[in-house]
Amino acid sequence: MFNTGISKVSVGAGEIQHQIDTIAFNLYGINDKDRKAIEEAFCDRPAPINAPPTAPLSLTADLLSYTLGTIFGRWDVRYATGEREPPELPDPFAPLPACSPGMLQGEDGLPLDPHEIPPDYPLAVDPDGILVDDEGHPDDIIARIRDVLALIWGDRADAIEKEACEILGVKSLRDYFRKPSAGGFWDDHVKRYSKSRRKAPIYWLLQSAKKNYGIWIYYPRMDGDTLYKALRYAKDKLAMEERRLEDLRKEREQSGTGGAAVKKLEKEIDGQEAFISELHDFVEKLERAANLNLIPEHDDGVVLTIAPLRELVPWNEPKNYWDELIEGKYEWSSIGKQLAEKGLIKRS
Repeated sequence: MFNTGISKVSVGAGEIQHQIDTIAFNLYGINDKDRKAIEEAFCDRPAPINAPPTAPLSLTADLLSYTLGTIFGRWDVRYATGEREPPELPDPFAPLPACSPGMLQGEDGLPLDPHEIPPDYPLAVDPDGILVDDEGHPDDIIARIRDVLALIWGDRADAIEKEACEILGVKSLRDYFRKPSAGGFWDDHVKRYSKSRRKAPIYWLLQSAKKNYGIWIYYPRMDGDTLYKALRYAKDKLAMEERRLEDLRKEREQSGTGGAAVKKLEKEIDGQEAFISELHDFVEKLERAANLNLIPEHDDGVVLTIAPLRELVPWNEPKNYWDELIEGKYEWSSIGKQLAEKGLIKRS
């Protein structure tokens, strides 16, 4: 897949594919408007002008989405390492399998439970479906992605990461995963998993107000305990940062009355206080959602299940659907029934 010089190679391949597509569309008399509709229907995300799916930007986004999926146990990384041969293409008239080709699955052909991963599997799969944007944490999303890159590319992993960042136009992978707007992972992921009126991102970003802390949740593994587990991550982070602030204040008390070192320390204290305030806000919002004690029902769909997290997800849809839920619009849904039982539905 990726190697040094991929930009030039993939751009060339993309241009050739684009020319082939143009010839085919012209032969069938398909106009630009219809062409755009067709391309959007059959690509993972709406294709930007002159940026076919084989362009470096698309390939890089695909790669990072794949690495995250392997960490959560969605994809079988052994296909990427060469340990397993790619599955054969099924007969076009055969019934659709339960799992997409390349998914991590058991002998029964169903998705493999993370607690049933074979002991010789080359990658640690996250068991609770929760990762954090927290450098130094064992479940830090960037550290875990680097584990996947190292597994696939060995000592070339650093070069692959650097090239990926250059293609994406970001300073670091953390910037890419932390950025919720256009050009960041979350924005790409929402577009990738949205078709027509269906909006179903499976990797959820819960993010603090100033984007200095975040939690990623894998929706297919979400259950009634997930938000409480995520809350424990956030509370542990808050407690750790409060201890750090206390240490800084003690150091300040012992540092005299002036000088550059003291000013630097005071600035660090101010920044730490602001960060703790941000974390307090994050914890309060997550605790509100967790204390609703809602049991996720995947048949409700993503937009209804994510609605209680509207204060933390950098996406307008959760708030829109929450407002509609409270108005009683989705009374048929499991979450709608649970909210009604708790007396949270507005009655006209």
